[in-house]
Amino acid sequence: MSSGGRANWWKVGVLGILLFLAAYGLVALESRGINKENERRTTYSAAAGGYKALYLWLHNLNLPVRRWERTLNDLSAEASVLVMVEPELGPTKGELETLKEWVANGGTFVLIGRQPNLFWLKMGFELQPVFVMQHLQDNKEPLQFQAGPYTQGIKTLDYNGHPDLSSSRPQGVVHVRSGGTGLLMVLDEGEGRVIGLSDPSLFSNGSLREGDHARLALNLLLAHLGNGELLMDEYHHGYGRATSVLAHLFSSRALIPLLQAILVLLVIWASKGRRFGPPRPLLQEERSCSLEHVRAMAQLYQRAKARVLALNAMVRWIEEEAKSILVHRERNLRNKLLIARQQLEIPDTTEKELLNLSRGLYSALEQARRRATHVA
Repeated sequence: MSSGGRANWWKVGVLGILLFLAAYGLVALESRGINKENERRTTYSAAAGGYKALYLWLHNLNLPVRRWERTLNDLSAEASVLVMVEPELGPTKGELETLKEWVANGGTFVLIGRQPNLFWLKMGFELQPVFVMQHLQDNKEPLQFQAGPYTQGIKTLDYNGHPDLSSSRPQGVVHVRSGGTGLLMVLDEGEGRVIGLSDPSLFSNGSLREGDHARLALNLLLAHLGNGELLMDEYHHGYGRATSVLAHLFSSRALIPLLQAILVLLVIWASKGRRFGPPRPLLQEERSCSLEHVRAMAQLYQRAKARVLALNAMVRWIEEEAKSILVHRERNLRNKLLIARQQLEIPDTTEKELLNLSRGLYSALEQARRRATHVA
């Protein structure tokens, strides 16, 4: 792979790591905000906003209540009432269809919360935010109750504001209103029903004993319990559910801002790159190619010149050695030296030819030395 290709892959890898860290950071920040003990509406939380007091109270009343930490696709057939309070995670595949079928067959689904989600939407409810000043004005007005089993014995509710709960379905009945906004609404579905409450703080640890909150809780949870079980959903608070960063992100409110940030990063990356940006000359690559060519030519020249220098040095050494032992006039040696000097004028002497010439010169010098020794 070329250096340019490696650089591009390196940039893409860095961009991917940054995007992952950004997604992880957003999920962590959002989870930290949601998971504050005062805000989590879970039966495991003993803080003011939790629901542990309600769960333990129902246990002390010897009611068949238990936490449900499995998917709604495995909803127990013995269950009569399912309570879901401000779910932090959205439904998994097939859960909404299973839930609607369970309700149509006679189950009672109690949905409590103030944040819009898919459960409110699929069950036919609409949550409309109300301005704080309007709430302060509405709180001065008495609550309006619809006579029925859900409002029996209810006179006062201490609430701090809630979204307006309504529905476009004709079978919907609002049982409690505060001013002009719906607080408690019931929708009949087949043989069952869905009960919606838009203020989750009414049944929290900090306000369960206030007003007639406990009486309202018993009315909602026991009106259709019969001989079945009462389930408190914890699966959609993350208990018993393995979720990845991506799964949490797709169900998070941070998804849209993150997608916008990714789009901005891609536009910046494209504008700075070579594919979509202005052309840039490849000066470094051209200079690199020129230097490599000059370096290669210099190496070839040095090697050729080195062979000539080596042969010249060898000829001079043979001549001096022959003079030192008085054999420089020997005919065979003089012929070999003459051939070697002629070879010096040939610029493209090969290494094999140089080897043969050196062997011939050494052999001639050795023969001349032997002859001189024999004569002496």
